[in-house]
Amino acid sequence: MIKGFNKKDLHFIPLGGAGEIGMNCYLYHYNNNWLMIDLGVMFSNNDLSAYELIMPNLNFIFENKLNLSGIILTHAHEDHIGAVPYLNDIIGNIPIYTTSFTASVLKRKFDSIKNPPNKINLLDYNKKVNIGNFEIEILSLTHSIPEPNAIILKTPTVKVFHTGDWKIDPKPLVGNPINIEKISSLKQTGIDVMICDSTNVFDENPSGSEDEVRKKLREVFQSFNTGKIVITCFASNIARLETILKISNEFQRSCVLLGRSMHRIYDAALESNYLIDEKNIISEKDAKYLPDENLVLICTGSQGESRASLSRLVNGKHKYFYLNKNDLIIFSSREIPGNEKAINDIKAKITKIGSKMLDHRTSNIHVSGHPSKTELRKMYDWVNPSTVIPIHGEYRHLFEHKRYIDKCKVSKSLLVENGDVVKLSNQDNTKIIDKIFSGRNVMRGKSILSIDNNLLSRLNLVSSNGELYVAIITNTNNIIVTDPLIFCPTITDEDLILDDLKQLIKKEFSSLSKQSINDNILSEQIKALTRSFIKNKLGLKPLTYVEIVRI
Repeated sequence: MIKGFNKKDLHFIPLGGAGEIGMNCYLYHYNNNWLMIDLGVMFSNNDLSAYELIMPNLNFIFENKLNLSGIILTHAHEDHIGAVPYLNDIIGNIPIYTTSFTASVLKRKFDSIKNPPNKINLLDYNKKVNIGNFEIEILSLTHSIPEPNAIILKTPTVKVFHTGDWKIDPKPLVGNPINIEKISSLKQTGIDVMICDSTNVFDENPSGSEDEVRKKLREVFQSFNTGKIVITCFASNIARLETILKISNEFQRSCVLLGRSMHRIYDAALESNYLIDEKNIISEKDAKYLPDENLVLICTGSQGESRASLSRLVNGKHKYFYLNKNDLIIFSSREIPGNEKAINDIKAKITKIGSKMLDHRTSNIHVSGHPSKTELRKMYDWVNPSTVIPIHGEYRHLFEHKRYIDKCKVSKSLLVENGDVVKLSNQDNTKIIDKIFSGRNVMRGKSILSIDNNLLSRLNLVSSNGELYVAIITNTNNIIVTDPLIFCPTITDEDLILDDLKQLIKKEFSSLSKQSINDNILSEQIKALTRSFIKNKLGLKPLTYVEIVRI
C-alpha cells in the first residue's frame, strides 16, 4: 500500500491544508489504527464556477478500507468542520470528538442533513482520552473563535503537538487567554514533532488583541452619526460580535443580524454561555421603524461572497435595507488569499454608492486570528519541538515557514504537501517516505463529485465559453433545404453574427460534404468551422454540438 510503511510507526498524512488555506484534513496512523483531525471545506472564488464548496477527496480511506477510529475537530471554523455534514455519512458515521462550542455549531449544521451522527463526544480539557491506539489530550489556545484547541497526540514512542489555528491574545474578551504555563510544560516531557499553523508567517508584528479592536470600534462609533453602520465580519468571531453589540448599545443603536450563519453562530454562543441574550438585537422587519442613525447591520459576506448579505445590500437586492451615501461600511475582517477580486468588486460598488468605508488598513479595525513570526518564535521556545512541520497555508506560506524555522535554529523543519506520507520519529528522523493520491471533491447541488470529473470540466467550459447548437436539414443530394438552426443563448444575441455564421455554413457545406465519408466526420468538420468562426468574432471556444438531419 505505502512504501516503507511499518504499522508500528506513527505516520502523518495531510489530505488538505498543506497547499491551500482551507479544506483542512489530516490523518494519523499507528498500529493499523487511523485518526482524522479536522474535515473542512474551501470556497470557490469564481462566481462562474460550476460549484461552490471544495472538500478533501477521501478515496485513500475508502480504497484501503482504513480502520478510522474517529475525527477530532479542533474548532468550529468552516475550513475545519465544513465537510463533516457531507462526508461523515460516506466514511461510515465514525465518532466525532470536540469541545462544547464546536459541537453546538456542528449540531446546527447537521439539522439540514438526513443522517446526523449518533453522538458527538465532548472532550475535557483536564482529562486524557484514548481514541483507538492514540492517547489524546487537548489544550485551549486563542484564535478568532471560542475553544480553539491544540491536540497533544501520544503513542508509546512519539509525542506530537498539533496546534490547530492559534495566535497569542492576552485579552481575547471571549474565552480564556492563552495558557503559557501549560504550553511551556510540554518542554519538560518532550515534543517530538509540532504540526503548526502557517497562515500569517509573512507578518512580522504580533497579530493584536480583540481588546484593541473594541477600543478602535468605540472611537469609530463615537465619531459617526449621519446614517446606519454596516459591519461585515466573520460570523464565527464571537468576541467581535460581542464588541459590536456592546458598543452599539452604548451609542443607542439597535443591531440586526443578517445572514443564516450569523444567526447560527449567535445561537451556539448563547447555548455555550459565551454571549448573553442581547436586548438590542431586533428583527429585520422591526428595523424599518428606526431611523438609520439608530441602526447597525451586522452582515455576512466579508470575503465578497455573491450570495451573502453584504452582496445583496450592495447590489440593491435586500428585502428590507439599501445603502446610501450617509452610511458607513466597516470591513472588520481581512482578505483570505484568493478572494481579493470578489472583495474589490464589492468595495468598488460601495464607492459608487458613495458610502463611507473602513477596512483592515485602518489600524485595529481587525486583528488576525493567526500567528505572526513573532508569535511563532515564542511557540517554538515554549514547546521546543525536535521537528516542526508547517501546515495551514499555500505552498508559499509553508516554504516561508520552513525558512523561518531554519533561520531560528530551534528545531529541524520538514516541508510537506497534501498526500505526503510522513514517518514521525522521536530521533530527529522524521521524514517523507511516500506519496498517496490526494485530490479534491466538490459539492454541486446535492452531489459530491471529483474535481476532475468530466461533467465538471464541461460545466466549467460552458461557464467560460458558452454552448453552441447547430442543426442542419439537408436532402439526399446534400443540399441544405432551409437556413441552419443555431441556438447559442450563452454566447451572443447579435443577429448579424448569427446570420454570418449561417451563411458560412451554407457556403461551405457542399464542399465539406463531398470530402466526408459519413455524417459523423461531416459533423466534426462543421463543428471545427463553427468554433473557428466564433473564436475569430468573439474570442470564445464554445462547447459545440452539430446535428445533421436528412429528409
